[in-house]
Amino acid sequence: MPALTLAAREGRSRVVEDQIFHMKLALRKYSARRCPASRLPVELWDMIFEECVFSRAAEPNVTEAPLNVSQVCRRWRSIALSNPVLWATFALSTTERHTQSDRALQSIHKICQLWLLRAENRPLSVSLTQAEGFCCDNDSGVGPISLLLDDVLSYSTRLRQLSVRAPEVCLFPLESPNLYLPVLEHLKIESPWHSRVAPDLIMSADMAPRLRRVSILQTSFDTAHIGLDYTQLTHLTLVPAPTAPAHVFWAADDALTFLTEAPLIQVIHLAINDFTPIRRTLAQSDSLLSLSLEFRDALSGAPRRFLRIGAFFSLLYTPNLRHLSLCDRGAADRVLWPMQQYLIKWPQDQFLAYLRSTQLRALALEHLPLYETQVIECLQQVPKLVELVLEALPHTGSQRNVGDILLGALTSWNVPPNGVPIAPALRSLEFRHCGKRCTEQALILMVDSRKGVLKYLRVHRSTLPSRELAECMALWNVAVDVYY
Repeated sequence: MPALTLAAREGRSRVVEDQIFHMKLALRKYSARRCPASRLPVELWDMIFEECVFSRAAEPNVTEAPLNVSQVCRRWRSIALSNPVLWATFALSTTERHTQSDRALQSIHKICQLWLLRAENRPLSVSLTQAEGFCCDNDSGVGPISLLLDDVLSYSTRLRQLSVRAPEVCLFPLESPNLYLPVLEHLKIESPWHSRVAPDLIMSADMAPRLRRVSILQTSFDTAHIGLDYTQLTHLTLVPAPTAPAHVFWAADDALTFLTEAPLIQVIHLAINDFTPIRRTLAQSDSLLSLSLEFRDALSGAPRRFLRIGAFFSLLYTPNLRHLSLCDRGAADRVLWPMQQYLIKWPQDQFLAYLRSTQLRALALEHLPLYETQVIECLQQVPKLVELVLEALPHTGSQRNVGDILLGALTSWNVPPNGVPIAPALRSLEFRHCGKRCTEQALILMVDSRKGVLKYLRVHRSTLPSRELAECMALWNVAVDVYY
């Protein structure tokens, strides 16, 4: 047998290597076919991938769906790209880099367009946010958020949820009178930056017939000019910026009228800043489940402010209310509250009568001039209470609302004369910026008496816990947060 030449040997070696490569490739394909996951139908993969996508709008990230699942293999990528549900919910944030670099701006612009195209005809949920730390001072309204908002509004007929957090000067794309949002259900606008100019938002019921949730926060423009059909809303949040003009805040009469004329409203959060209600008829809302009020009139004195609060609650009837939150934002002007108590009269009688008419499960009282005995009277009106929050002003707030008297009343072993314990179902108790007057012994007795029911406790202390309190906290089946 003649000896093979070097060239022939190299040729035969290449043939063998090619055969080995094709055999490995075939074996890999065969192994992939034998994998149970490869035999799952596309419909099941769609369901699995959709569960990976968060219900809230999330920024594009290679470590999260849909980008991560689309980079595993060719089949997964094909399934992910062909499923528009994965791309119909997204969030984008702009930073100072997008105002200084055209390349960065074009990049985020292309990402926005790509997501919108891949979503095909699915309803869209979009969140646009300008990062903290910088503000676009261009009064023309041309900026990164404005460009992205233009892109999103070009698909306005498919917008189901829209959230924009940017200066008011960037909201001018929403000013278009030809804007039509037939499937929009949730609109949120937040503008913590002050702008020299602001748009005149006009959004009638014809433009957004399915709108049910509206949140407008930290803005300075007059929401009364928006023209919304408030009677179709189920959730409403209107909290202007503290520096906004007085006419931007709702009056107490406006809130009472709204509650009467909105048959579907379930959750409402308002900042009220006006005179005492002129209305004399009772405002009833059977559908209302959550009510949050901020009284922001810091210019008027406390007696006038509390007179208005008392008149408001004497005219309100919400028999199915489950959550109530009250905050006196004008409390900062009462730096000498203990010395001026003869001038300040919290409307306790009107407030107690209102509490008796509700079915409260959660109560939050923030910056209110209440003594411990008044808090106890409030708790006696709501026996089904599950969550309680008492908050004082940081650093300067009075500590008179939380002490051993309140803890003693909350101790279930101390049954009051009427034989009915106070808030026996209480599971969460928060003393924010207060509780420094409470002794450790009273705190331990209160928690021990509610073992198995109380799940969370937050309290502020002026000193580090003693050894006895630390040992009790380690034994309690209660999540305890102690602030100093």
